[in-house]
Order: sequence, then C-alpha cells, then structure tokens
Amino acid sequence: MSDTPSRDIPSGDPHSRQAELLGLLAAQVGAHSRLPVYLQLRQALAQTIHDGTLRPGDALPAVRAVASALGLAPNTVAKTYALLQDDGLTENRAGAGTRVRMDSAAGQRGALLDLRRCLQELRAAGISAQTLRAITEEELAD
Repeated sequence: MSDTPSRDIPSGDPHSRQAELLGLLAAQVGAHSRLPVYLQLRQALAQTIHDGTLRPGDALPAVRAVASALGLAPNTVAKTYALLQDDGLTENRAGAGTRVRMDSAAGQRGALLDLRRCLQELRAAGISAQTLRAITEEELAD
C-alpha cells in the first residue's frame, strides 16, 4: 500500500476526469523506463487505484482512448486491462467497460480514505466526535 496522497481529479464531469487521468498516465508511461510499456501502464493504473485517484466503481478510460492518448496499440492497453482484472483490481462487464472493483482491497482502501476525509471535513465543520460516533454506531447496527 502506498502512502502517496490521492491526486486531485475533478469529481464532476466524467469527461474531465478521464482527460485528467489520461494526462497522469501520459506523464508516467513512456520510453524513460526499462519496463515494457504495458507493465508501466499496469503499474500507473494500479497506483491510481491504490492511492484513491480511481475509486471503487470508477470507470477506466476506454481502451481506444488510452491507446490514442499514449500512442499505443489498442491490444497493448487491452493486455494491461486484462492484467489488472487478473490482479483483482478491476472488472470488465460487457457494454459497461472496465471499472475498479467495489470489493477489491485497493477499492476498500480508497473507500476508507474517502470516509476519513469526510470525517475530517465534518469535524472541521464543528460536528462533535460524540455525534459522529453515535451516527456511525447507528449505521453499523443496521
């Protein structure tokens, strides 16, 4: 697990999120490494899942979009996506594309990171720890 903080990718428009992610990938994948490009891409995408940039349920960009943005063959990207699925980080549904698995350990870490951030924001807004504990206990009791 990485201690790298989550990168700020806009949470609104899915197209801007995808464009930002493609930019991050382009900065990390290239000829500067001795690793084959499909392994570089695998490593970069796995990192975005582990650090919470891509969260459970988030869609990965389409294979052709990644291939075009990075100057790769679509089969190279498809191979990487298959490896991420084999790693248990993503799932591919016919017609729905590739998404971060909801039940993956990395996905769970991302969800817990979101919860921690939310709790910090609520505390900063003046909600007491006692109130937050009571609400949490109530939700967990169901």
